[in-house]
Amino acid sequence: MLQSLARRRRMLLLTVILLITFSLLALSVSACGTPSFDAKAQAELDRVMEKVMEANQLPGAVVGVWVPGQGTWIAAKGKADVETDRAMKTTDKFRIASITKTFTSNMVLQLADEGKIELDDRLDKYLPEIPFSDQITIRQLLNHTSGIIDDNDSVDDIVDADPLKKWEPMEVVEAYTGGELGEEPGKQINYSNAGYIILGMVIEKVSGDTVENVLQEKIARPLGLENTYFPEGPDISGDYAHGYDGTEDVTHIDMSWDWTAGAMISTLDDLKIWAKVFTEGELLSDEMHEEQLTLVDFPKGRGQIKYGLGTYYEFGFLGHDGADLGYQSDMMYYPEQEATIIILFNKLSEDLSDLNATEKAFVGIAGIVLPGAIPEWYTEAFEE
Repeated sequence: MLQSLARRRRMLLLTVILLITFSLLALSVSACGTPSFDAKAQAELDRVMEKVMEANQLPGAVVGVWVPGQGTWIAAKGKADVETDRAMKTTDKFRIASITKTFTSNMVLQLADEGKIELDDRLDKYLPEIPFSDQITIRQLLNHTSGIIDDNDSVDDIVDADPLKKWEPMEVVEAYTGGELGEEPGKQINYSNAGYIILGMVIEKVSGDTVENVLQEKIARPLGLENTYFPEGPDISGDYAHGYDGTEDVTHIDMSWDWTAGAMISTLDDLKIWAKVFTEGELLSDEMHEEQLTLVDFPKGRGQIKYGLGTYYEFGFLGHDGADLGYQSDMMYYPEQEATIIILFNKLSEDLSDLNATEKAFVGIAGIVLPGAIPEWYTEAFEE
């Protein structure tokens, strides 16, 4: 009788252990969506990240790689806060810099879908108070062919002198442009933050609401992006990665100077959702998605690096990168294999000595998980 009871208890214990094991495995697969890459690939991905981080003296990083049918790799490395020695977490919030432009452009295209904006309308239809508004179109603002050339030094000097200054959008435009165009509109690409600040002003004028509210209504809430937003001031709520200029913590800054060009905050999980939705035009009509992917060549891109209406095109990848003092980011989606690569670093120095860190990491990672996708001539440009 005692032996029978003991045997039943052992069987019960074994059953419980098996149930727990299967439950954990199910949770693991559910959380990742795809099994992890094999040990060799993970070791190679680790080496790429560690090499880039060491070469650029980066405090921390969060990276996510998803390739359906091959694997998933998600990692947090280094420190989120050097002063307190807090380790980075994959859930930490980051300032995403110019990835903001993907959200801004999508809001504009959604308004165009609603018939509230025409892409080839002159800007003076919406903002006649801008001095050169009769010379450029909404489309040209979106693809950086407006002729606006940013005077970055003017803005940088003011931000350096007063990092907590609250900017009005027109102040930013005036500081960048001096009220003048740099060259003839439509001539070539001149990447312009001022142009995307102006698009934020257009969104507010046409919608009758704040950009912050439009973002939540049209994008964040429908997609469940709970950690994606425009900050109201210099603070980031919850757990976040501190940003560094060299060893100096530069997190506490009012980002209103970068507003709809680069002020947003997000997380790895949210950006993973957004990368696919944005690049596949899931919130747009087919017609507007086709407009989104009307591409203009970058002069030195050998016909393989282009810009659409708010999106980079690099060798079949679509998305955007970003760089602001203290932070670097890259969000790229490869439609051919529905693959996503997202890289977030918490350091960008004012002297820009580490500016290409995310691109080096992206090229290295793509070479491992999507061999042949990046051409050799481009890969060689980022080799040490």
